[in-house]
Amino acid sequence: MTTNDPFDQLSKCIKRGDVIGVRALVASGVPVDSRNRFGWTPLMLAAESGHTGIVDYLLSAGAGVSAVNNFGASPLAYATLSGERKVIQSLLNAGAAVDVKPHGVTLLEFAEWGGGRHKTQRHFDLLRDAGAS
Repeated sequence: MTTNDPFDQLSKCIKRGDVIGVRALVASGVPVDSRNRFGWTPLMLAAESGHTGIVDYLLSAGAGVSAVNNFGASPLAYATLSGERKVIQSLLNAGAAVDVKPHGVTLLEFAEWGGGRHKTQRHFDLLRDAGAS
């Protein structure tokens, strides 16, 4: 069964880490900033999953780097939660806002919640250097 939901189409490729599939969908007209019912964008999903190549492609295709979902979380917030340092750096380089309030807390507090597989002091330092509190 196939779906015509733009977010669902992109999310399936993102979950597989399929940058070629993401590129093909965007080239066919699937909106790069489509959203699910919770306000998640494909960039949020890719950032949380640590798919740097997909993050970089979505940014180059015009994805909203500082978009927030229904919970006030941005792509950068999800990258920090997961401890995805390379993604954090890509998002910061693209101008991601550090003053977001995911779930009503600061970006650094939100990052502390996560048990990200790659969470290190270095990723917290990146955020602090960018002005996050």
